[in-house]
Amino acid sequence: MSDLHDHQPDAFDALLGDAEIHVEPGNPQIEVTVTVPVAASTLTALTERAQREGREVEAVIADALQAAA
Repeated sequence: MSDLHDHQPDAFDALLGDAEIHVEPGNPQIEVTVTVPVAASTLTALTERAQREGREVEAVIADALQAAA
């Protein structure tokens, strides 16, 4: 019994010669949503930090999540 991979290295060159390759660039419009449970006290602390630093709370939470990853 022959092995499935037992063939000459160029056995499929004739078949692949007419193959067309289409490359689709990635879609930059894809959004990913991640749900992370956060204790109320943690959310309060992050909100207070955002106010102290004059930043949006979303940016402070994103920084905290990135640091925890």
